[in-house]
Amino acid sequence: MLFEELVISIMKAVNLERTVSSPFHLIKGKKSGQTIQDIGYYRLHPYFAVMPKLDKNAYDEVIQSLFARNLLRPNEQVIDLSEAALGMKIPPSKLNGWKYRGNEILFLNRLSLIVQTLSHTSQSVYSFDPVHNAVDLQAWVKEYLVRINFRDSGIAGRFRKELHDSLGAANVAEENKMMLMQRLTGLRLSGLTWEQIAAGKGLHILDVQLAVIETLHAWLEVLEGGDFPLFSPLLNGVVQRSSLTESAERTDKLFKQGLSLDEIAAVRQLKTSTIEDHFVELAMNDPAFDYTVFIPQDLFRSITKISAQRNTKRLRILRRCCRKRVISRSA
Repeated sequence: MLFEELVISIMKAVNLERTVSSPFHLIKGKKSGQTIQDIGYYRLHPYFAVMPKLDKNAYDEVIQSLFARNLLRPNEQVIDLSEAALGMKIPPSKLNGWKYRGNEILFLNRLSLIVQTLSHTSQSVYSFDPVHNAVDLQAWVKEYLVRINFRDSGIAGRFRKELHDSLGAANVAEENKMMLMQRLTGLRLSGLTWEQIAAGKGLHILDVQLAVIETLHAWLEVLEGGDFPLFSPLLNGVVQRSSLTESAERTDKLFKQGLSLDEIAAVRQLKTSTIEDHFVELAMNDPAFDYTVFIPQDLFRSITKISAQRNTKRLRILRRCCRKRVISRSA
């Protein structure tokens, strides 16, 4: 999947419903109420937080390109895709952003430092400049290396075999796997920068970065389901086990203890609107969530009916229609 295809995939789901900035916030993984709601409403889980460091200027360049090629129509209010854009065939993707939420980079950083270390120590070279200087990352890798007995003469070979077998089983293009491997540094071999890989492939840097992320997601899926004892520890803290954000989970625990919305806001020292967003997230992820605590049943039925009739989830439209209905009933 190319970056432009990613943007268009998201835009297709929210066409005429959200602004052109909404895909940017989704791709970066913004944890606002609006973004989290959109993920649930429009089934956009695969694309959440796939590029947390996405630059706004780079994103805007892609948007301007869509306008210039008449794939996007001028509309100050919402995304307005042309028929050509709506008819574009987007290839299937292995992205699973909601599951990993940017933590695949933690996996990659661990892998990079381990590969660099084993490639040196297996050749009896014990002094080198590490590719990553973060203290916590280096501490984790040192502990891991001791645990697997990295001085064992056969450990590098076993690690290489697990890497080859697991990555080989990942359901993504071989070219994408190669781009991922080109990022790794070893003995007398420096990993390439994003710019170098992009230039060599004749691709935009965003396309290369997205290809590597997609490869990591496909690879992690294989590692989760297979028997790879040397790689399994690298998954620790990478896979999100809960369907909720961490903040919403904390709100849920307090709610189950009997605290009200205002009490939770006070305990957590957060705005009431933020806690309200958490409850929206809880409702989206729990079919048994009791919404009647927050909204009367008749109003809920009116909203869902209007949403279906108008084929929209825009709150401004739903709010206006509900007001009209209340006024007409009281007249």
